[in-house]
Amino acid sequence: MKKLAAITLTSMMLLLATAMVVGAVEKVEVRGAVATADTTWNSQNFAGFYYDIKDDIGTETLSTTITGEKKLSGDSPYGVKYETKAQSKEFKFEDWGAFNVMGFLADRYFAGYVENVDNAEKNLLFKESTDENSLSSEQLQKILIDDDTEKTVTSGTPMKMEEGYELAIKSIDIDGNKVYLELSKDGSVVDSKVISPSKADANMADKTYYYKNPAVGDQKKLVTIAAHFKNAFRGADQNLATVDGIWQISGEATDVKADTEYDKMTITSVDANAGTITMENKDNAITLSKNKDTALMSGISIKTADNNTLRYYIYKEITEPGTYEIRGAVATADSTWNPQNFAGFYYDIKDDIGTETLSTTLTDKKLSGDSPYGVKYETKAQAKEFKFEDWGAFNVMGFLADRYFAGYVENADNAEKNLLFKESTDENSLSSEQLQKILIDDDTEKTVTSGTPMKMEEGYELAIKSIDIDGNKVYLELSKDGSVVDSKVISPSKANANMADKTYYYKNPAVGDQKKLVTIAAHFKNAFRGADQNLATVDGIWQISGEATEVKADTQYDKMTITSVDANAGTITMENKDNAITLSKNKDTALMSGISIKTADNNTLRYYIYKAVTIEGAAAPAVAAAPVVEAAPVAEAAPVAEAAPVAEAAPVEVHAAEPAPAAANATAEPAKEQPGFESILAITGLLAVAFLVLGRRE
Repeated sequence: MKKLAAITLTSMMLLLATAMVVGAVEKVEVRGAVATADTTWNSQNFAGFYYDIKDDIGTETLSTTITGEKKLSGDSPYGVKYETKAQSKEFKFEDWGAFNVMGFLADRYFAGYVENVDNAEKNLLFKESTDENSLSSEQLQKILIDDDTEKTVTSGTPMKMEEGYELAIKSIDIDGNKVYLELSKDGSVVDSKVISPSKADANMADKTYYYKNPAVGDQKKLVTIAAHFKNAFRGADQNLATVDGIWQISGEATDVKADTEYDKMTITSVDANAGTITMENKDNAITLSKNKDTALMSGISIKTADNNTLRYYIYKEITEPGTYEIRGAVATADSTWNPQNFAGFYYDIKDDIGTETLSTTLTDKKLSGDSPYGVKYETKAQAKEFKFEDWGAFNVMGFLADRYFAGYVENADNAEKNLLFKESTDENSLSSEQLQKILIDDDTEKTVTSGTPMKMEEGYELAIKSIDIDGNKVYLELSKDGSVVDSKVISPSKANANMADKTYYYKNPAVGDQKKLVTIAAHFKNAFRGADQNLATVDGIWQISGEATEVKADTQYDKMTITSVDANAGTITMENKDNAITLSKNKDTALMSGISIKTADNNTLRYYIYKAVTIEGAAAPAVAAAPVVEAAPVAEAAPVAEAAPVAEAAPVEVHAAEPAPAAANATAEPAKEQPGFESILAITGLLAVAFLVLGRRE
């Protein structure tokens, strides 16, 4: 039975690990509001900038001034100007006092310790640092941990921190008063200290371990690590202590000297007294021509639409595994979010498409569940051309902060562009009170061979089975999860081939209530019969989900209920019918699939809506929001107590451990072939077989 138990445990761990990454994406693009002329972004319309909702902290701004032919001048007056200012903020463990925090390069940085003139007991980290003001040394440090969650540390489980550091209890005296601690980095001891957290009348210095880093850039003896011990206990088998405050900043300094360059931007001013930094695109003119992507500075880029009409936005791309909270603008009263101030909503910059809005109406910090309702969500379908334009157009709809298909659009002027419309029996999804997720819409040319079927979403593959000797007729088979579901002959290379000759399409027999809806299409530019293998060029692929999303009236999505569907107008309305919501402090409420609402941990009302996105490679998503862009801590197997990574406000919010306000406009890019429930079922099957076989042997 020991073997059986081992296999069972291993299989369950694999099952859990697989389940964790289902639905993950490869990267998240957090974008700001879309501009068409001069504009200014801040933490309200660009979630990429650092913001702390609890204390309403965040001062980063980036402004553009367009001159001439869509240019951002590299000469004074400059076309791009970035400004930020340090602000005082209390440590999570408040008895340590305060520090200066600064949003810089769309991230959270430490600018110096703040002296408390009223309470010397709160000056420990300030007093113990020789060069306590980082900005005076023209440098900053990333804030890695700021946490006041109680955790138990034992002599056998050192407390793991960032950048390879671990803090270990080596011994506790017989009375439990003195604790001998060692700090190691990458396995080598760098510091040791005795503290006395449990002695009578212990003060802050008695209870706090701190590490004065000998040199952090130009700063000497700067406290970069601190841990507050609430108590300590010497046991018969092991020693243990309770830690209720952890602080860590990076041991690597970020240079902010004047004339330091970050991609296109140069620091033109640093004022340590005012606590400000200014950057401009000195000597780096930028032309906002169509479909252009330019790195402005570390962490922030600027992108233009693939359209002759100027539209552009700044964005921050996140690739680090973790769960990120893409937030909208922060509200203090009634508010409305749309794709301009909430990047979670669907938006297509090329064609300026995106109509989702969510409005709140407060009554004494409550969102009424009776009419007139406190929360109202509205969206409208819009016509959009396929990427492969010769197929014509379809109706796209932002719904639940995602992109959905609402129906094919008939082209009254060009029948050649009506193929997918004409071949679908029930071509209007919204008329059937349902939608389908858009999985693929692509016009990138790719070569498909007889030996390499074209993989699509939801387990589909399109394979070339044969091509006739003239290269005119191509026999194709579509399979799903290994079983053939359709076959067709097309003639892409014949003389005067029309759209039907060149397009493979799959009419799905039933998609919810719709019959014979085209859910897959592929346009073949040409085909060739070779001596060794056959090949073809595909320059258009389209796929919508074979699973319908219901949008019938009275359908509920968490707190929200569909109250109106108008197929003629192409609209859907949802309200929080019979679901009142109280916006009390530090509260997180699921509004509807994909969108939640969160309040600040403060008596002053501040709240925002957000969408959580997980980047592949991360462990289970963090349950709490994080006010910054912080990657959710990965659960570690082991005897190591993990210091929770701080979760502070940030432009994009990576869920770490706190409420996070952050990402204004974000595009999540799907991960390639994430293991799904098929893998989970396979693992479960293996587990069952192992159980039966070993059970018989024993």
